[in-house]
Amino acid sequence: MKKMLLSVFGILFATMAHAKAPVMYFDLGDTIVDTKDMKHIHYYQGALNYLLELKSKGYQLGIITNIPETFGSDYNAKLLTLKKFIGDNWDDSITFNWDIFDDIILPLKNTELKPSPVMFEKAVEHGNNCPVSYISESPKEITAASNTGLATHLFVMNDPDMYVPLNNIKTYLKDNFKKSYDEDCFKGVSY
Repeated sequence: MKKMLLSVFGILFATMAHAKAPVMYFDLGDTIVDTKDMKHIHYYQGALNYLLELKSKGYQLGIITNIPETFGSDYNAKLLTLKKFIGDNWDDSITFNWDIFDDIILPLKNTELKPSPVMFEKAVEHGNNCPVSYISESPKEITAASNTGLATHLFVMNDPDMYVPLNNIKTYLKDNFKKSYDEDCFKGVSY
């Protein structure tokens, strides 16, 4: 009986961990963190709180960021190098929280660097038939992501709406994601 309960609990936990939900992808540098001085990287004011609020309301979070081929020969090596680079140059009283991200999409080759559509296409695939968005400071990347079907938002530092207003997330996704999606994706999210 105990084994069966543990098995049922494990299935329920796995189902909850992979529940369908919209995915909010962000560019890393100059959208979540300030990388203008690469030796003193830190969160933009309000960025971490915004991400944590989205997460607490049931949204999945992701990063789509450009890194060079020299960061590693495969995805895992590139991700480790990125995390080490951020860690070595981090200059904030709060540690960068990698754990809140459900997905991190990196280019495997320089030809996949944004604004190439390759990583945006992967984001749509990883979205599990749910709406996917992309927030970045780069107009070229926003155009490329929008052309791929993602809901997009241009991050403008010090703008009151530098991120999509939290009370408007569902409407923003429904109005701007340009592909068909499963309405059940919104069952477990607030806003």
